[in-house]
Amino acid sequence: MGLTIVFAACLLTGCATTQDITHSITSKVTSITSDVDEELFAQVPQEERVGVREAQFNLSVAEKKLTLAELKKDLAALQDDYANYEADLIKTYHEAAALSYDIVRLEAIDRAGLGDKDKNLKSIAGLKTKKHDTEGDRINLEAKQAITMRHIEDITERITAQEEKIASLTADTPDDAGDVEMPADPSPAPPAAAE
Repeated sequence: MGLTIVFAACLLTGCATTQDITHSITSKVTSITSDVDEELFAQVPQEERVGVREAQFNLSVAEKKLTLAELKKDLAALQDDYANYEADLIKTYHEAAALSYDIVRLEAIDRAGLGDKDKNLKSIAGLKTKKHDTEGDRINLEAKQAITMRHIEDITERITAQEEKIASLTADTPDDAGDVEMPADPSPAPPAAAE
């Protein structure tokens, strides 16, 4: 019975410690992601809103830079895909050239009446089939590469637009995301966003 009580106490203590850790982590995350009660904030007098405008501006800039970073990450992945398609495409060209070389040599052997005629024809047919398959692979790779290039061009345009948007941000420019107009702030306006 006494052992059961000690075991139960250890479990409770362990659970309490786990709860403390969970609460600590949750508090830290909540402090980053929590929503402020807008009704309460609306009651804050203007003279008490020192730094709000700058903080809102900094948040807007940070969000746009985060979007830009994600776009650049996506672009890098697409460029990697494109390079891989390019390498695979070169391999198919190489394979097709090697197959063509073997076909031409076997056809020359066959025309010269050398070797086993049936074996020559089977080998030529097999090589031509492989070459045909390789050319089909090449066509698929070219299509994938073209599609990837379209995505690269699209995301590059989006990156340029996002960079321009960030460069043009000032504390007085409205955010195109439909944000509420920033209230007057007794603190000085922050400088333009730096890259």
